[in-house]
Amino acid sequence: MTTTTTLQPNAPADPYCGNCGYTLTGLTDSSKCPECGRPIVEVLTRGPRYLEAGKRYRSATTLFGLPVIDIAIGPKHGELRGRARGIIAIGDIATGWLAIGGFARGIVAIGGFALGVFALGGGSVGLLSAMGGMAMSLGLAVGGLAIGGIASGGLAIGWIANGGLAIGFFARGGEAHGVHIINRSGATSTKAVQMFGFLTWLVGSARGNVVRAFQAPFYALASVLAPGALIALLAALATRNKSQTDQASSATSANAGRPAPVRSGPGSQGTPAQGPTALRP
Repeated sequence: MTTTTTLQPNAPADPYCGNCGYTLTGLTDSSKCPECGRPIVEVLTRGPRYLEAGKRYRSATTLFGLPVIDIAIGPKHGELRGRARGIIAIGDIATGWLAIGGFARGIVAIGGFALGVFALGGGSVGLLSAMGGMAMSLGLAVGGLAIGGIASGGLAIGWIANGGLAIGFFARGGEAHGVHIINRSGATSTKAVQMFGFLTWLVGSARGNVVRAFQAPFYALASVLAPGALIALLAALATRNKSQTDQASSATSANAGRPAPVRSGPGSQGTPAQGPTALRP
């Protein structure tokens, strides 16, 4: 008689390690995961494994009470969406000085939807600058739809607007509507000419070359990347200082545990000297 054994996938209720995925069914003689060594009470997980397919990481180094790096992506530990919070935060929902994620909030925010002082994303709202498909800012806004103090894009709406369709107090574009305008139909305002002449370095000129056409996007992108790089540098320095401090502490602890050396020469407080110079009774 032939017996056929069919291997079945783990049932949804099978216990497994939430850290490494090791199956814990039948484990009774250990308090730790045999694969990764983490305590069972911390990693014991039941349920579909796809709910634990995400990534979690939080650095031990902190700065101003926040972890230097916090990563939370995908479902993990009962969360369907990762929520990261740190100096550098990367996650489905990220909040930090430098935030990167599906929904990002921070000083520098980069994501599907970004909200910050400097923002870059599909939809972006920035206090000083914003760049994206839809961009809004009190300062510089660049995008397909740009709304801001200075707006540049396909549809630009702002105090100073430059684009295919521009609407603003000062407006320049193929179709320009506002108080002081410059458009292709020949309408030209002296004040508009003066204003856009003053801002040529930022928004380019009406009849400039290809490079000048990308001046506004360049400055908007630089306004996001430059402070982002400074934050990343600050985080790297904080991590380095923490590592050096830990190494110094380890060395001090190791030296403190060693017995003091015993001198063996004449006149020492240790073992009496032997030989011709030793005192005789």
